[in-house]
Amino acid sequence: MEEMKTLRAFVRLVELGTFSSVANELRVSQSTVSKWIAALEEELGVRLVDRTTRSLHVTETGQRLYRRSVALISDLDSAIAEARQDASELRGHIRVSLPVVFGQRVVVPILAGFLRQHELIELELVFSDRYVGLVDEGFDVAIRVGIPVDSALQSHKLGGGTRHLVAAPDYLSLAGTPRHPADLESHQCLVHTARDSRHSWSFERAGEAYSVRVGGRVTANNSESTLFLAKGGFGIALLADWLVERDLQEGHLVELLEDYQAPPAPVSALTAPGRMMSPRIRALIDYLRTNLGERLSGRAKSRAVTPS
Repeated sequence: MEEMKTLRAFVRLVELGTFSSVANELRVSQSTVSKWIAALEEELGVRLVDRTTRSLHVTETGQRLYRRSVALISDLDSAIAEARQDASELRGHIRVSLPVVFGQRVVVPILAGFLRQHELIELELVFSDRYVGLVDEGFDVAIRVGIPVDSALQSHKLGGGTRHLVAAPDYLSLAGTPRHPADLESHQCLVHTARDSRHSWSFERAGEAYSVRVGGRVTANNSESTLFLAKGGFGIALLADWLVERDLQEGHLVELLEDYQAPPAPVSALTAPGRMMSPRIRALIDYLRTNLGERLSGRAKSRAVTPS
């Protein structure tokens, strides 16, 4: 920005005609303005103004530089004004990557409120269960469920989703009901390939941790497919509260091992490292942290409270 300060002084010198006038306007000494112009001429290797004791004459090169500088400074001032306006009004485009089922069922209804609050922000929502290249594919934010794979990205925790072990009544009538996590080894378990690390499920009860290897005829990388198969009686699934809540209430699924808690599935917003976060992206992440966190914890609490 030092170069721009010097160019601004040169432009005002051409417009005002004297070093003293520029010095008064910029609130610096006349010798300082003279040094700026001399330094600019030295850097460019050409004389921009001819000075005499009575007058100042702008050279032909100086006139060309003046015309270009006026346009440059005008564009810069406009860009700075727009950036400041963006910061105060929260406007602009945000490209967001979301997992398919979680994004459609949970995040989009929350984003509707964000859009109503910020009418000048545009959202581009791209649904995919694969881990996208945040920078290479031009995403500003990626919403992900589970532990982030790329540790180089900036991770902003939004909340944690309670998970339940569930199965259809028809499956349990044929295969029996597990009473302990170790019993799952002899059952058909529907494994989510993207989230169930090494095909193992972990649980905790009274401070004691349990980890069990699971497997079955079907694996999938999509939670809704796993839910469909569980309801169809093809095995036991470990699924998020928001996904199974209705089916548990309607009796399509039965919750198993209720005394054992699976660790919550973390939900994060990922952004590129080493970048200053724009106000609109920060506003989006803050909004999701507040409202998504409330949604996930609220559903879990509502299930924990049973009417008397």
